[in-house]
Amino acid sequence: MRMKVWSVAAVGVLLMVGAGEASAQFAPRARGLYGEARLRPGFMPDPHVMNGQLGGPVPASQIDPSCRGFVSGPPSHVVYTTGSFRQLRFVVNAGQDSTLMVMMPNGQVVCDDDGGEGLNPLIALATGAGRIAIWVGAYSQAAVGVPYTIGLTELGHVTASSLASGGGPGPVVVQPTQPVSGLQAQAPPIFGSVSLRSGFMPDPHVLSGSVGGGPIRGSDVSGNCRGYYTSQPSHVLMTPTGFRQIRFLVNAGVDTTLLVMLPDGQVLCDDDGGEGLNPLVAASSSPGPIRVWVGGYSQSAAGAYNIGFTELGHVTTSNIPPAGGGRPGPGPGPVVVQPTQPTVQAQVVQLTAGIPATLLGPAMTDPVIATWAPRGGPPVQVQLQGVHVMANSTRLESLPPTLRDPTVTVTQLRNGNLIVRAEQPPMDRGDRGQTFLLHVTWRGQPMVIDRWSGTAVERGPRWAR
Repeated sequence: MRMKVWSVAAVGVLLMVGAGEASAQFAPRARGLYGEARLRPGFMPDPHVMNGQLGGPVPASQIDPSCRGFVSGPPSHVVYTTGSFRQLRFVVNAGQDSTLMVMMPNGQVVCDDDGGEGLNPLIALATGAGRIAIWVGAYSQAAVGVPYTIGLTELGHVTASSLASGGGPGPVVVQPTQPVSGLQAQAPPIFGSVSLRSGFMPDPHVLSGSVGGGPIRGSDVSGNCRGYYTSQPSHVLMTPTGFRQIRFLVNAGVDTTLLVMLPDGQVLCDDDGGEGLNPLVAASSSPGPIRVWVGGYSQSAAGAYNIGFTELGHVTTSNIPPAGGGRPGPGPGPVVVQPTQPTVQAQVVQLTAGIPATLLGPAMTDPVIATWAPRGGPPVQVQLQGVHVMANSTRLESLPPTLRDPTVTVTQLRNGNLIVRAEQPPMDRGDRGQTFLLHVTWRGQPMVIDRWSGTAVERGPRWAR
């Protein structure tokens, strides 16, 4: 994908001077043909889904030579953002070859053809507050008028096929219109409940339980669900804030299945979505109770398990302590279980001016503590606790949730200040990656004096070099 920056006025001049009759119909300031939306960071539900029909009479290449397909004169949709997004993704699902053109609030025009799944486009960008105009185009004139679905999302796992199945990444989604057969959703959980809000620590939060001989067949809940479950939930997760993304991962010595009921009654099922024979469910959730059933694939399956609740995209089954590493809850009722996790000795690194130290990387599992020597202050230990950057006991900042599997480094500058850098490389053709920077100094305590976020290909501020 190639990108050029045009102001709205410049686009208008371009059309008048050399576009021809078809592109004279281009009207970037017009209302959206198929609807408009207002979104703020952390919007729910995520993805926000809209529908329309592909294309129109205007060759997109006359707007920018790197653009493909045919678009309508007015935008297909207009979105007004009321805050800054570190990453906003535009995901299209159509039955024919489609294209995408987006005009950002600063007038920047971005185009994509096949950056998503199959012949679908995908664009991911950071953006400030303002008006975003979206054109969903048809690659050929023969596809003009074909229906499409577009999803706007802050979540990295949402794809074209997710939109086709209701926005969820893989697990089977059931929308119950009546109480789900056999499940007693209002009954107390067998192995305890916990209350967590967005940004909870530690992440993952681990609970324990056991499966064996449940009478409720998953196929009675939905034909696509697997396993056998108790009528009572295994666990209840109370969330006063909701989650942009919450993931449930089971680690067990037996073949397990998973059924999750969200506060709105939506049910998600999974069998082997995690590692080995372990299930995994990921979803966005509104505030309220999330009920979780951990089942066995067969009715004779019996054994202990640990389940992890996490907001972090890089956490896998192997990051959840094996069964026996946690402590089972004492029985029914709202009991918070504090699991016993293996203690891992952190590696301590003494920072040298100008040489970065890595706190987190895609292949790293052991924790790293960097010792920073600020000018005018005592040595400070800098580390990651979940998504939080900590300097001693002071939380400097939380990593953006759009960083799915980042590399996080810290560098001591020659003036004694500290640079924290979190980088996410481009993950696909429509993704430009992301860089997140913190500038930290000592003023009687660690203090963030500047921060910056941009795409992975943008040049960072001078203070970070």
